[in-house]
Order: sequence, then C-alpha cells, then structure tokens
Amino acid sequence: MNSNYLEKKKVLIAFEKKNFQEVIRTGEKLLKERQNDTQLIFLLGLASINIHNFINAEIYFEKLILLKKNAENLYTLGNIQKRLKKFNQALVSFEEAIKLKPHFSEAYNNLGSTLKSLNKYEEAILSYKKSIKINKSNFEANYNLANLFFFLENYIEAIDYYKSIINLETRNEESCEKYTICLSKTGKKNEVKDFVLNIISKYPNNRVLNNLLGQSLLSLNYHKEGLSYIRKGAGFLQLDKNGVNLLK
Repeated sequence: MNSNYLEKKKVLIAFEKKNFQEVIRTGEKLLKERQNDTQLIFLLGLASINIHNFINAEIYFEKLILLKKNAENLYTLGNIQKRLKKFNQALVSFEEAIKLKPHFSEAYNNLGSTLKSLNKYEEAILSYKKSIKINKSNFEANYNLANLFFFLENYIEAIDYYKSIINLETRNEESCEKYTICLSKTGKKNEVKDFVLNIISKYPNNRVLNNLLGQSLLSLNYHKEGLSYIRKGAGFLQLDKNGVNLLK
C-alpha cells in the first residue's frame, strides 16, 4: 500500500480524535510531497486554529484559497485575520466571501464586527442589518447590533434588538440587564416593572436589575416595594426636590 496513503490516513484519524498536534506533525511532513492536496491543507489549517496558532492557520488558508477559492474558505480566513487584528485584510476576505455567496448571513455579521473594530460604526450597522435581513434568527448578529447601539447610546434602536435576543435564546443576564437599562433610559417605567418582575427570580442578586426595578416602582408610587428592591440592589437613597433618587 502507498506510504502516502497510510500517512494521510494517520492525519485523518488524528483529526477525528482531536489530536491536533499529531495532525500538524504528520501533515506537515506529508505536505512536502502532496503540496496541492486541498484536504490536507484544510485539515492543517483547522488543526492550527484549534491549538490557537493563528499565524500558521492564516498561511494554510491563504494557500488553500489559491487552490480552492470558495466562500467558506474565505470566511474562515477572514475570521483568522480578525483574530490576528488584521482588520483591513479581514474586510477583504469577508467581502470576497459575500461576492461568492450573497446570502451569507454569518459573513455579513463578521464583516460588521470587523468594521466596528475599525470604528466604522455606520457601515457596521448596515452590515449587521443585512445579516439579520438574511436570517432573522441569527442570534450573534442581533446581539452585536444591540450592543453597538447600546455603545452608541442609541437606546431606542437597541431595545428592538435586545428584545430579539431575549426571544431567540434562553435569557442571559447581560442581555436582560442592558435591555432594562435601555427601557429605563427611554422612560419606559411600566415596561421595566413588567419585564424585571418576570425575570428577577432568575437573577435575584443582580444589582442593576434590582435598582432599576426599585426606581421604576418608586416612580409609579409603589414606594414600599420600590425601596425593598433598591435595598436588594445595595443602593443608597437621597431626597431632593424631585423625590427619591438612587445614589450608585
């Protein structure tokens, strides 16, 4: 039996067993004889990603794209370049991936994240929105867009996307907290009350949720309940001409 075949089989078995160091050890030797083996190069690239050697991973995927240029390989290369903080190169990779696969929701999302890293916020927003338009259930794109609007203090826009996040998955604490802050910042006291009362049993020690619920209840004249939640949030109170305010 051909020795190359046996060595290739070793690489495949090592990859299946997630022995990525062995994949690289055996695969690199074999690559000297099989320089255009796209499967081998692909496995070496993935193994490098799994051991967090992104420099080598980039080399393998650049070589792979010369032999087999498709949207998925370009997308993976873009993610590697993003990890290496080569944001301008990542932009090119994601854009090329989208040209080959126009309805590539994940590529639009990661293009958006790359644009955000370059402080190109308006372009990032458009890219995230394209990702969501293609796939409304893309949790990561909804999450990234919500957080970008939150960062830009555009709380009204952020509300809808946080709402989508909360509907798409088991509610996580950070999303619930930021959604509540957005509701509070936009004066939606009743919505704060209804939402936080519904979830507070899941996060009973969250200071932000307790404090915001307490403030909303106070503003709605539920003074006893409001003070109770503020105490749970370990907040402090002061009185001024506007009534009771929370000191953080």
